[in-house]
Amino acid sequence: MSAEVGTEPGLDLRGISAEGLQEMAKEVTRLIFIAGSQRGSVAVQLSLLASMIYDELVSAAGLREHAEGVALYTGYPMTDAADLVDCLGDERVGRLLGAAAKALVTGNFEADRGDLNLFADCLGWLVSPDKMLDDTARAAAVLVSFTGALNRWLESLAGSQEAF
Repeated sequence: MSAEVGTEPGLDLRGISAEGLQEMAKEVTRLIFIAGSQRGSVAVQLSLLASMIYDELVSAAGLREHAEGVALYTGYPMTDAADLVDCLGDERVGRLLGAAAKALVTGNFEADRGDLNLFADCLGWLVSPDKMLDDTARAAAVLVSFTGALNRWLESLAGSQEAF
């Protein structure tokens, strides 16, 4: 029996399972956690690898279809990804990112609400997650907000490299 990619339950259009999305999210936060304690080219290389994996994650989850208008909820992140991961822990942030990516595929956001509220507070969201319309909006907000935090981290690394 053959099935086309994306037609099996739990698979997105790129053929990555929801569990695969969660593993990718964990790897991203693990790399950012390590990069946050490094300096120079090691931090840059680890961060770029994390960024590439994260790009694949949000593409596979279909974030583009859900991201419009989400920045109105989140605003620009008040902290960068390394500080966020350092504060909340790479496992907690990884679980939250994985749950958000999975929610965009399955429509069900299974995340600890306390973790979600801490995440939103650390990044300075303009709207509480509880006041968002649905799980898809919350999930998209998590991914869009982390994208901004990751960009902020990469910009800080680029600035520190220019000093050398």
